[in-house]
Amino acid sequence: MIMTPVKCPKCSETSMSKNGTEKGKQRYICNTKNCGMKSFMLDTYNSCEPGINEKIVAMTANSSEINDISRVLEISEEMFHVF
Repeated sequence: MIMTPVKCPKCSETSMSKNGTEKGKQRYICNTKNCGMKSFMLDTYNSCEPGINEKIVAMTANSSEINDISRVLEISEEMFHVF
């Protein structure tokens, strides 16, 4: 098993505590006193990956519905309010 140290995205310190889960992804909280980072997740959502917008447009052009697109690309239907 490979273990990677968890770094705060704001202060880059590695003093973290687990802070529950959200939709199956681990949340962390920074233990540094003056950081101000409330909580964060290491894993990014698939909708943030490059090329997803192009795939959504192509699937929409082929008459795919929102629920089909979200299931195939493994993204939340809530992300579609942006488009």
